[in-house]
Amino acid sequence: MAYKVIKAFTDSNLNSANSLGEKHIYWEGDAYPFKPYAGASTKLRLAELTSGGYIKEIIEDGRTSSEN
Repeated sequence: MAYKVIKAFTDSNLNSANSLGEKHIYWEGDAYPFKPYAGASTKLRLAELTSGGYIKEIIEDGRTSSEN
């Protein structure tokens, strides 16, 4: 399972900030990091980003879940 960013957004996770306190930005077209052993909070975040139109799941052949 993999995800692709379809609308740019800033990561709200404080742990993603760099040494200057700047949060990570995911740009359109970026791969959104996903680990298959993700816990419940990560699964909720994936659902939030997917339903919010920020990321889409990538099917094995590289298409997003909404493409046929």
